[in-house]
Amino acid sequence: MARYQPMVWRLCYSYLRNAQDAEDLTQEVFFKVYRSLPQFEGRSAFKTWLHRVAVNTCQNELRRRSRRPQEAAAELETIAEITVGSQSTERAYHEKYTRELLATALAQLDPDVSEILYMKDYEERPYHEIAERFDIGLSAAKMRVQRARLALQVQVRQLAGDL
Repeated sequence: MARYQPMVWRLCYSYLRNAQDAEDLTQEVFFKVYRSLPQFEGRSAFKTWLHRVAVNTCQNELRRRSRRPQEAAAELETIAEITVGSQSTERAYHEKYTRELLATALAQLDPDVSEILYMKDYEERPYHEIAERFDIGLSAAKMRVQRARLALQVQVRQLAGDL
């Protein structure tokens, strides 16, 4: 746990954008991994398997939250109370809206698509590592990154249009 906790926390934080929520979800990930250790077959590296469990847990959490809009409304009220009187209220609201929109859009994408985006745009991994992870060629990895970005763009536009 000590070896992989920072990696899992960063991953959870990238999805949730809240340190406490990331901490809670990190613990949940390690509980799931501990309970599922007997099912780990070793067909991939432990780190890869742990990463997949963490991504799935984060996506499930975002889906759960998207089904409960009252929680989001309460969070916005809290932010408004904190930033009242501040000139950055509108900017803070816009940034939070954008983060939530992206997180929701990512959660609705295919897990492989969101993982590709995470690896390339958040972890800044080179294309050859993405190609290795998905067992594809370098040009195919570049194409998948491009397609994943386009899919995210379409998803964000759809969500923004629905609001």
